[in-house]
Amino acid sequence: MNTYCILLAGAVALAFTSNVAGAEPASDVKAAIKKLGEQPNYSWTMTSKTEGSQAGARQGPIEGKSVKDGYTWLKGTSGENSFQAAAKGGKFAVNYADEWVVVDDADERTARVVGRLKGLRDPAGMAGDLASKAKDLKQDGEGVYAGALLPDSARDLFRTLGRRAAEAEAAKGSVKFKVKDGQLAQYEFNVKGTIKVGGEQREVEINRTVTVEFKDVGTTKVTLPDELLKKFE
Repeated sequence: MNTYCILLAGAVALAFTSNVAGAEPASDVKAAIKKLGEQPNYSWTMTSKTEGSQAGARQGPIEGKSVKDGYTWLKGTSGENSFQAAAKGGKFAVNYADEWVVVDDADERTARVVGRLKGLRDPAGMAGDLASKAKDLKQDGEGVYAGALLPDSARDLFRTLGRRAAEAEAAKGSVKFKVKDGQLAQYEFNVKGTIKVGGEQREVEINRTVTVEFKDVGTTKVTLPDELLKKFE
């Protein structure tokens, strides 16, 4: 084999190896998310940190428990208010003033609440959605994979931060996944962009980071009060 053929063969092999290596991080992350989603139950904690003019609307950590084909339970705080919520199938209930109330997305008064609960009840599904919107995922340490979010995806996530953010034309974002024993253990995403305030005379940068950590996989149990169980009958 002459020198040209040897160099050509080496180049082809290098290109093939690079393509395979580039695909491995994304495949590893998707497999880890799938493994978590197949578990019978798990618990999680979601924490959010927002810096900028909207940082005053502080949201505390949200704790969740979920049983596959069963109930999901949530507890959290927003500002001075605390809340509990539960879901099963397409039915949702929220605790208002120590009383469980069934909420419906067909009701304008509670549609926004239901919409938010739908997003919170499936953190593994959210992780899968983020993985599909990431580009150039790379391994960043043992069991850690990180990459940037696609521009349109980052903008869409940023627009959920409020009325002014909904008007943003662009935003940047990143995502990070932590895998342990082949299963998703934690993920984090960050979005940042600018909003116009003060009669649109001034631009302020908003920076938000959301972290979700999973625990008690396979040992989580959801226990709900009898009065709530009756509402799900």
